[in-house]
Amino acid sequence: MTTRLTRTRSLLPTLASALQSFQSSSSKFQIVRTINPSSTSSPPPGNPKTLYILDSSFNPPSIAHLTLATSALTSVSSQHHARPHRLLLLFSTHNADKAPSAASFPQRLALMTLLAEDLLSALQSPSSSAPAPEDADALAVDVGLTTAPYYTDKSAAIAASDVYPSHPVHIHLVGFDTLTRFFNAKYYPDFDPPLSAVAPFFDAGHRLRVTLRPDDEFGSAAQQREYLAKIARGEREGEGARREWTELIEMVDADESVGVSSTRVRRAAKKEDWEEVSRLCTRGVAEWVKEEKLYEGDDRGSKMA
Repeated sequence: MTTRLTRTRSLLPTLASALQSFQSSSSKFQIVRTINPSSTSSPPPGNPKTLYILDSSFNPPSIAHLTLATSALTSVSSQHHARPHRLLLLFSTHNADKAPSAASFPQRLALMTLLAEDLLSALQSPSSSAPAPEDADALAVDVGLTTAPYYTDKSAAIAASDVYPSHPVHIHLVGFDTLTRFFNAKYYPDFDPPLSAVAPFFDAGHRLRVTLRPDDEFGSAAQQREYLAKIARGEREGEGARREWTELIEMVDADESVGVSSTRVRRAAKKEDWEEVSRLCTRGVAEWVKEEKLYEGDDRGSKMA
């Protein structure tokens, strides 16, 4: 692990340079690093037909991020999506709802790299609780940046970049809270009706894989499924939502690890409860948070702001 952390630390200047180059350019999307399976001697094909996208602040990544990705890649439904598959860990430098805080942006990229390595290891491990996807030996993970704050704009930026010339279908891996923001009219004030803003996303065949999160704020799993059912029944057509869009939205029940928040990890790190951090994060991420002392300032990590 020490060698791995040393290697990751040596990447920080490169990641910082890539970030600076991206932020000073007019680009809306860029890949800064690709992590290939350790068993692959040559890079996997760069022309995926299906692109799974996990978009987050990764502050830091937790086992919830790992579960969202691995459950999608190993699910029965994944067998119905065209191969080859690829995973994109995406970080927006302009989040619609969150101000920059805690770990610096280059540190986020380092954390995303470590998560990608841990994820590939988990998928190829015989001890993995989920069956390995058919293309586990060829599955690559990209670490990317975008300036787009909204999911519809992110997919448009990815498509316009020609980074993936095969023009894959995008499957965004989100929680139920994100689904409610996706269909929240307040984010689309320049459109009439407001939800017509997301039409290009669905018209392109892109999808959402929504993990349910039963809680006091969003209600039971049944209540969350009813949210989508109302759209399917046409109850939000006045806002511009189309019934057929629901055919491109998959709802899945959550593993208990999905409830692990990054805030919980930061608070444990501030207390130097490394046993708790190790339970909440993948091995590489947990070791990096500890060694780099990312969140010792406060529970939001002001030391790295």
